[in-house]
Amino acid sequence: MTAAFASEPSDFDHDANPMLYSRHSRPFDKSIYGWADRSVQWVYAQPLDKNPFLDPTGANCAVGQEGPVWFLAPIASMMAGNFTRACTIPRDKAIFLMIGFVSDTYPCPDPNFGPKPGQSLYDFLVADSKTYMMMTSLDVTLDGRPVRDALDYHYISENVFSVKGDPSLQSTFDSCITGSWQPDLTNGYFMMFRPLSPGMHTIVRKTVGMTGMTNTFTYYLTIQ
Repeated sequence: MTAAFASEPSDFDHDANPMLYSRHSRPFDKSIYGWADRSVQWVYAQPLDKNPFLDPTGANCAVGQEGPVWFLAPIASMMAGNFTRACTIPRDKAIFLMIGFVSDTYPCPDPNFGPKPGQSLYDFLVADSKTYMMMTSLDVTLDGRPVRDALDYHYISENVFSVKGDPSLQSTFDSCITGSWQPDLTNGYFMMFRPLSPGMHTIVRKTVGMTGMTNTFTYYLTIQ
């Protein structure tokens, strides 16, 4: 059986999910929290016609990718169902799976959207994000091998960070986008897979929301 991930000398800790970087590790000198925020900045920076989040096939999966980590965006869907995406990824790239997230940008057109007197912007955005981030079940597999305790891979930004959204996304993705740098907070589920061995691999992510809506995303990955 071919190994699903290429060996490397970084923080391998022989935990229950050796295909992943540890939840509290700092791969490439950045925490998983930091990479989560960076992945959201990446999604926001891409224009509507090339945005990987809004691409149903994976044709745009390489847009804006740079550095040692390759971001795998969620597949935009407002309905239950099974969705697939194909992507070719260079070898030796860690793969950052953006399972599902809330990006709470500020300010918004709603004049009532803001901290209460004495409340910090961070605490306000955390509380607001929790009203949207609802997931009762999460299953993730790599080449049929399950990730254990997948719901534990939940991250909330450690601090408010800045995001600059492409203006073309304002009407379809986030109405709060200003086109300039603005405060943001991420609340979501993320996993960073260690570099995969060359060849074909499959990541499957299945979620069940509070309303019972089930989504299954299948990523067909070619590592070259």
